[in-house]
Amino acid sequence: MSKHFPFLQTIRARLALTLFVSFSLLAVFSSLIFMQASSEHQQEITQRMNADLAQHVVKEYLLFEKGEANLQAAKQTFEKLMVLGPNFEFYVLDASGKVLAYSTDPAKIKRQAVDTAVFSEFFQSKTINKPICGDDPRSTSGKKVFSVAPIYNDQQLSGYLYVILGSEIYDDIASMVKGSGIVQGALWSIFLGVTFSLLATLWFAGIITRPLRMLTSQVQAIRAEGFSSEGMKNEPAMNALCKWNDASSNEMHALGSSFKTLLEKLDEQYKNVITIDQLRKELLSHISHDLRTPLASLLGYLETWELNHKKVSAEESTGYIATAKLSAQKISKLVEQLFELAYLDSGNVQVNIEPFSIAELVQDTLQKFKILAAEKGLALEVEPKDSSIQVVGDIEKLERVLSNLIDNAIRHTGEGGRIVVRLSRSTRSVAVEVSDNGIGIPPEDLPHVFEPHFKAGNSVRGNTAHGGLGLAISKKLLDLHQASIQVKSRETEGTSFEFCLPAAGV
Repeated sequence: MSKHFPFLQTIRARLALTLFVSFSLLAVFSSLIFMQASSEHQQEITQRMNADLAQHVVKEYLLFEKGEANLQAAKQTFEKLMVLGPNFEFYVLDASGKVLAYSTDPAKIKRQAVDTAVFSEFFQSKTINKPICGDDPRSTSGKKVFSVAPIYNDQQLSGYLYVILGSEIYDDIASMVKGSGIVQGALWSIFLGVTFSLLATLWFAGIITRPLRMLTSQVQAIRAEGFSSEGMKNEPAMNALCKWNDASSNEMHALGSSFKTLLEKLDEQYKNVITIDQLRKELLSHISHDLRTPLASLLGYLETWELNHKKVSAEESTGYIATAKLSAQKISKLVEQLFELAYLDSGNVQVNIEPFSIAELVQDTLQKFKILAAEKGLALEVEPKDSSIQVVGDIEKLERVLSNLIDNAIRHTGEGGRIVVRLSRSTRSVAVEVSDNGIGIPPEDLPHVFEPHFKAGNSVRGNTAHGGLGLAISKKLLDLHQASIQVKSRETEGTSFEFCLPAAGV
């Protein structure tokens, strides 16, 4: 409907139209009810005032003689009674209701008999509370209020005197009265009352819909400006939304507050999308950089072997293949770390929490690096070696954290160095510290060491398979345990990483 009538697209316009139609119908029905009630009231008054008219006429005038209707006497009687006024019509009926004589023009008689069933209701009504209508002989189907009285001869019912209270002349006069100033004034009163009610309702509707129009304009203003990486551009409109009170029981305040919360959530998600997109671009850049060197090495040695394997010795050929294999292993490990980091970022990681001995887990992890540490002349230690120190966490994920931290310490500690894992137990938690006496980290790089692909100024990563992801993975794994990790370092003196886990049995 709004397509054909554009002005009906607003709630206010629809509400106004609905109220206009409703009040118009109310005015029409009120007028009809008024006219009908006025007519019935007039009929009731007329019938009450003249209810005994037929009875009085029967007592004063002889209408039946020797059991038969005296038509000549009836006509003379009717001529005398017409002086009462033009609003009465007299009929003499026999016992069955057949019309025997009447006071009106014979040409206007349309019905020769009257249904007498309604007479009993009239006789039994001591007080007339509503109009009782009988057949009108001047109409084939019309009915009018009446007065009736039985006529007896020798105690036998001979017929009835039937008086119509409202002749044709009376109907014509009543039609004229309907157009009188009093009736028109009453109708105008109804019309003005309905009009005033309509205007008042429209005014209240405007007040009711004003908050909705205000909220609509605020949301449209924000929509027109849109979002940006710095947040929503239209700050005045956003500040206007803050005026809606979410604690109010008013539905409009609840709706406005909900819109504000929704827009804030959308703004946050938009910023996250922008951030993720930037991280994706950075990740692609880092991946291409980290993979380029080992891939080039792999392809270079394979191509060299392909060209020279028939010319060089078996020992040299084996060296080419071993170097190519080493590059392939570096690529494989880097890709594995990338998949692991992406999996941790997905938010679908399950954590299997259980109590276990943290000292035993540290010992097992150090054992994996025993050969590598021996090659560099490094000492690996755990303090204290107390298997009774129990924590709660995911063993597999915490073993990954320890492996990354120890591997990082080995790479940045020179020959003859020392790497220690210290366990400090308190009432509710256990602190785990992995420290070394290696090259340390420059102060300006400390805030960034847990960022993916970050490379410190003095990093010895070089052409390795680590890609700067180990510490980032460790931090995300500890985040799953609601544990934070801190780093302390001095250049040339060493570095320590520390995190806390909940103690078991607390």
